[in-house]
This record gives sequence, C-alpha cells and structure tokens, in this order.
Amino acid sequence: MTLRTADADPRGADLPWVPFTIPGSDPAVGMVRLEVDPADGSSTSLVRFPPGWTRPVAGHYACDEEFVVLEGELIVSGTAYRPGDRALIPRGTVRIDSNSRSGALTLAWFAGIPRWVEGPADYVPAPSERTPLRSVRVPAGGLPLRTGTASETRLYATAPTTFGRTAAPAPAARALWLDGPRWTASAPGEPLPDRPGRVFLHLRYSN
Repeated sequence: MTLRTADADPRGADLPWVPFTIPGSDPAVGMVRLEVDPADGSSTSLVRFPPGWTRPVAGHYACDEEFVVLEGELIVSGTAYRPGDRALIPRGTVRIDSNSRSGALTLAWFAGIPRWVEGPADYVPAPSERTPLRSVRVPAGGLPLRTGTASETRLYATAPTTFGRTAAPAPAARALWLDGPRWTASAPGEPLPDRPGRVFLHLRYSN
C-alpha cells in the first residue's frame, strides 16, 4: 500500500484536491487520493461532490465499495446518506440515480480497481445498506461492520488500545474519527492517537 497522506483533516483547504469525473456522472468531483495499493488497485480517497452532482445511469463496480458521509447528503439508489452514515455496496450491486443536490464530502474505500460497468437501464434497485455510525449501538469490544480475510471494518465508541483478530498479526489501521472529522493512518502494531469520540477503523492484514 502506497500511503500518500498519513494524517488529514478531510475539510482542510490545504489538501491536494484534483478534479475527477466519475464515470456516467456530471459535473466533476474533487478528489484526494489518501493511499493506493499498486498490487490490487485498492484505494482510500476523500471525495467532494459539488451541489447538483448527478449520475442518472444504472451500473455497478467490479469491486466492493464502502464510504462514510462527512458532510452534506449523497443519494444512491433511493437511499439518502447524511453525515455519519456509512454504506457498503458489494461488487456487482447495480445502482441507479445517484445524486447530491446540496453537495457532499465522503471518505471512500474501494477493494480493488473501481471499474464501472454500465447497465442494465431497466434495473429496479433495492435500497442500499446504511449504518448510522453516530447512533448505532456499539458494544464494549467494538461493532464489526465488514469482515474478510485481508481486511475488515469496525466501529468503536472510543479509540481502542488493541484491535484486530487475536490470532493474526497486528493489522495496519486507517482511523476516521467522526467528531472533527479526522483521518489517520497507523502502521501495524502502532497505537492509535488518543482522540475523543467514535472512531471507524479500516483494518488491513498482511498476507
């Protein structure tokens, strides 16, 4: 994984925002690539959707997508995501009529190269999965949100001192504090900064 930014205020004006046109959409969004893995194409990015952004076409990505809305509102297949909402859209899941009337700021993670496949046009989508990270009940040991062999995501009420699977080597952690917000990358075995509030962790295990 090539880390480009180890610590960031997602709303910071000093971040290297670049215009990017998401396939099938208009107008261009602003993007900051926080990290990318040249081996499998997985990546973590900040994405700022301008007011009036729309993607009316139906289609899907060839890899899993997970995102958290930090500001504004983003609508995907009829589901409205607002600040603190997290979405998981598995690969191959067709979505349609994505839009952001007021604009939105999100943190997005793709499990591989985000190759967009358009169609079918007559698809009637089911509601996307939405988790309200600010209000969902979080048990003492954290709330598992997505599990997998190479990576997983969890939500904690406060930053934990230890995390990851017991029998596995310490994972690299990507932490998003909802209050602030703040994003920080930690190397395997490195403790998380002591910051208050709920924290969304993306854990990546070495092969």
